[in-house]
Amino acid sequence: MTTDPDIKTFLDFSAGAMNINGLIRNWENEFVEEMENLKIESLRTSFRQGFAKSLNGQITPLEYERATGWEFDTQEELHDHLKALWARFYGDANPEDGLK
Repeated sequence: MTTDPDIKTFLDFSAGAMNINGLIRNWENEFVEEMENLKIESLRTSFRQGFAKSLNGQITPLEYERATGWEFDTQEELHDHLKALWARFYGDANPEDGLK
């Protein structure tokens, strides 16, 4: 399990907003809005950095699966999922720009 605080923030928010067993209609838009409206800037920044690190391969499929209930057979499948989700959150922004 990761000890990186940014990845932990990303996984914690992901667990709450997109657990496969409790998805709501339009969950992706709801999740994006929740993070955009988060009043604590340091948490928004930590989430984005953790998201970028996760997209950069710094989490395993198992870590993400434990947090969200989603299942991936390969690191590539997880990457594709995160890449699509990143585009919903940040458009065409480069995830590398979000890394410390």
